[in-house]
Order: sequence, then structure tokens, then C-alpha cells
Amino acid sequence: MYKFTLEGMLNASVSDVFDAFSKPELIVKWCAPGRLTVCKYIGEISVGSNYRLVFESDDGFRQMVEGTYNLVEKDKKLSFTWRWEDTHEMTKVCVSFVAIKNGNTQFELSQVGFKYHNDMLQQQYAWLDCLEKLSRILPASEPNAVLQAL
Repeated sequence: MYKFTLEGMLNASVSDVFDAFSKPELIVKWCAPGRLTVCKYIGEISVGSNYRLVFESDDGFRQMVEGTYNLVEKDKKLSFTWRWEDTHEMTKVCVSFVAIKNGNTQFELSQVGFKYHNDMLQQQYAWLDCLEKLSRILPASEPNAVLQAL
């Protein structure tokens, strides 16, 4: 099984970063790689709840991700399953948040359970792109985001 971990710092409060990961109205603004957009988020962010993200490309092509929230600790940690609709491969995402000096947030995002190395690499690059988008929508006083892939 393959896995990856991304670590980074965002120039925003833990509360703002956690909200971006846990409020549907914010998730739709950043959680789509490349030129994709989130055209629909369905679900509730609470332990045991299912969710569905519908992505759309410029030409109208749609893809869907679905999963279940396993852990929700406000301003600390989220864990959820992740499955693209066209596969049976279920992976697990865990994101942790730590407040650091100057009101910034250190985060760690890991995704585990990939059967194929290329699938893992594609998902890692997608998260990097999404996190870059996130850094642009957060309320910050200076340029955002320092990312590192492990």
C-alpha cells in the first residue's frame, strides 16, 4: 500500500483553516484541483456522516468523490475516507491542525491506502494544487502557504 504526507504552514488562524476544511460553503471554493470546480457538496461534517463532492470541468464533465467522516475534532483534526466514483479503491485522509506563533497554522495532511503508486502520486499533486487554492482564499495579511511533501 502507498501513502503520502504533506506538511505546511498557512498564514491564518487554526479556526479559519479548520473552517475551510469543515464548512461546505468554504470547501467548494478550494477543494478541486486544476481547472476543476466543486459544483456541489452534499453531506454533513460529523462523525459517521457521509459526504459527496461533485467536481466539474470547463467542458461540463463531472466526477465525484465520496466518503465518510471518521473523526472530527474542532480546530484539531479531521479524518475521512475518500473514494473516486469510478474506482472501488477506498483511501483514508487525515488532516491535523496546530496553532503556531503569529496566529498561523501548521497542518499535516496524509492519505493512506493506495494500491498503485501512480494513483498515489496523482492524488498527492491534486492535494498540493487544492492547498495552493486554499492559501489564496484564507483571510491572511500576507502571502500564504508553505508546503512540503514527505
